[in-house]
Order: sequence, then structure tokens, then C-alpha cells
Amino acid sequence: MPAARDITLFYLRRWTKLSDPPQLPERSANLTLSPQDRAFFVDLLSGIIRWRGTLDAVIASRLRQPLDSLQHNIRALLWLGAYQLLFQRGITDYAAIDTTVELAKKHKETTHAAGLVNAVLRNITRLQPTIAPRTTTLSRRTLALDFATQLTFNEDIFIAPNSNPIAHLAQVRSHPVKYVEHLRNTYGQSQTSELLLRNNLRPTITLRNDPWHRLPTDEPPSGGFERAALAPHATPNFLIASEGWNPTLESLVQKGPLSPQDPTAAKPIQTFAANNPPPATILDLCAGMGTKTVQLAATFPEARIVATDTNSIVLGMLETRAKTLGIKNIQTLGVHALACSGGKQGGSYDLILADVPCSNTGVFAKRIQSRWRWPTLDRLALAKLQTQLLAQSASLLAPGGTLIYSTCSIDPAENGELVKTFLTANPSLTLVQELLTLPSLTADETAAHDGGYFAILRNK
Repeated sequence: MPAARDITLFYLRRWTKLSDPPQLPERSANLTLSPQDRAFFVDLLSGIIRWRGTLDAVIASRLRQPLDSLQHNIRALLWLGAYQLLFQRGITDYAAIDTTVELAKKHKETTHAAGLVNAVLRNITRLQPTIAPRTTTLSRRTLALDFATQLTFNEDIFIAPNSNPIAHLAQVRSHPVKYVEHLRNTYGQSQTSELLLRNNLRPTITLRNDPWHRLPTDEPPSGGFERAALAPHATPNFLIASEGWNPTLESLVQKGPLSPQDPTAAKPIQTFAANNPPPATILDLCAGMGTKTVQLAATFPEARIVATDTNSIVLGMLETRAKTLGIKNIQTLGVHALACSGGKQGGSYDLILADVPCSNTGVFAKRIQSRWRWPTLDRLALAKLQTQLLAQSASLLAPGGTLIYSTCSIDPAENGELVKTFLTANPSLTLVQELLTLPSLTADETAAHDGGYFAILRNK
């Protein structure tokens, strides 16, 4: 699959700043690849971004010079070859090494570079990496691949876990040292180890089965439910794409029966709906592409819903999806229009959803670039924005109305601690309920879910 490797290297060569990995191309991007080659490319690029910290540790152990002294292009080639040797099944050592060396020559790297790549990759094979059942004991020569298996080397590779547990976890779990330290201070050593490992699993594609097009899980409809390879999730009305994304699934999503969403992301609206009468007016303050807006419309079909966002492009996409689904109770409104109208559009809102921008720490498995950007993230500025959005929401709330604050973060500073501080400064609101959900720590796809938080606040 030479074309897939070429395109992967093209993206990797652009990764010149380690804190800013390249974005994965959208599914709609035209990469002139066959479906098989495209799948291979996506696995290569996403896998290298995910495992970059571990790849660096293994590569550094085979070098006679500091890793940071390598030219960026050579480092990218070594990532490409090492990932195939260590993490891709079905690729022979010979194919991984030979194709990577040929890429070095093809892209006019120096003869020395091709020789260095060849030598380092062959030295990695001499470590005799072997897949074995996972043990929970951390070691200098083992690397957990998932909750059930590990990769074992024939010599010490990683920093000793007893002497420097944070640096060791950063290497074997492939996360920045600063984030590992932050998570360990919050959740302790053992739970941090498992949460970091979970971030390295290939994410499960979960979909919400909306009520107006509810598809029976026992009888595939003529629309291709069977061909989409969908299976029931442990959470009612959710499905998993057991074989990944495919054209049939794409069609089902576009036509409306299914909405890509994680069960954790659905909890805030589900929880409110289970304990409250339907609201007459709803504001989705940070609607984005409208996954939760559509969920609101499905849950409260009689309500008048206003969806707003700073991004007019995604609001346009939401409008298109609402029309496709035949939803008539969603109105999109730009942030400036909301401000100019006093934010009320005919009155204060009975329910406001503020699904705010966050650090994404609950969804690192899916947003693989976010872990590397975390150390340079201005978390103080982010907390200020989150507080401002809370304050804006509170100002638009009707007497007795409800405000749902939610994030896809597992960081208390963005969740419970921030809400507690906000409530102290805003005594007109009271906390009704809050829930922190950590990512699932299981190999069972039917029970997989992300991390996240929500708080339900009531206007007194």
C-alpha cells in the first residue's frame, strides 16, 4: 500500500511542532485512495499520533545520538516504520523496514538518512517484541496494548516505574509528562494508569437511534442496517458500528435514523427529561453541528428550540440536518443576533444547555491530538470562557428555569470546582444534580463510553 504510506508521511512531515499534531482529514476528503488503502492510511496516521510518546522511547533506545538531534523528516520516517513493526498486525518486519527505507530514498533524504532508518528499525526487531497476556505490574520491558494484552521486549526499554512513575507512564501510555502528573494528582497512580491506557484504545463508534426514525435492533430494515454492521450497545437506544465506518452507515446518518453520539454525551438531556416536565422554550448556547440540538428536538418535539454558535458554518450544517430530518422546531441564530435581540427571542428560556468548550480530557481516545496540546493549553483562559458562558446562560434563564452545564472533560477544575465557584457568586441559582462520568475501563465494546460531566442548575 505505497500510496497510503506516502500520504501518511506527507502529514507526518508537517508535524514540526510536537505540541501541535496534524489534523486527520475529514471522511469526505478526496485522498485518491481505495477503501482498503484509506483504512490503512487512517490507522497509520491516527496510530502514530496516539502512540508517538512510546514510539519515541523505543526509537531513542536504539539511537547513539539524542532523539531531538534528528532532522524532523527522519523522525517522521522512524515513527512510520516503528509503528508498523510494533502495533500493526499483518505487516511483516521485512515489509515495514523495506518500504520505509524506500520512502526515505524516494523523498530524496540523504543516503545516510536511509541507512540510519534501516539500522534503527532493524535494531527494533532485535528487541523481539512479543504479544502476551497483560499483567498489571509495570515494567521497563513491557507495554500494555489494551486491557487484555501487552507487548514484551527482551531488554529494558523504558524508565524504571519505581524510580520515576510519572515519566514511566508518560512513555508506556504515550501522554505528555505534565498531563500524566496532573491526572495522577487527581485520580491516583492506579486509576491514572488505566485511564491513560483507555485513551490508547481505538475508539468505538456509537450512534443514537432517534425516536422518530427508531430502527428495530432485532430486524434489519431494507435501508441496510445489516450491511452497516450495527449491534446494540448496553445503553438503550444506542448502537455500535462493530466494523467501523462504512458507506451504508454514512447513508443512514445522512438520512436521519442515526446520530453519532456517545452515551455519556447524551446523559445531560436524558437526565433532565427523566425528572422534569417538558420545557416550552430551549436555548442550545454552544450548538456546534447540533448533535445535542437534534437530541433536544427528539426529546421535546413540542418545544421551541433556538440553537446558536460562534461558527456560522456549523450552524448552516445544523440547518441542513434539521431539514433532512423534517424537524421544524429548531431555529438557528448567530451569536451576534442573539446578543442584539437581548438573547431572548420572545422571552427568557425554560431550559438552557451550555455544552461549553473544554480541554477534551474525557475524549482523548477520539480526539487524539488533544493530549499533545494539553500542556500548552491556556486553562485559565478556558475556565474564564466557561464561566462567562455560564453567566450568559444564567442571564437568559426564565424564573424557575433550568440550566444544564456540560463538558467532555474529567478535570475537576472545569467541572465541579468551577460550578461551585460560580454558584457562590450567583446565589439565585441552586445545584439540583451533578454527575462526573469517567471513561469506561473495559474491553467490552458494547459497554464503551467516554468521560464527561454535567451539572443541572435551577433558577430560584
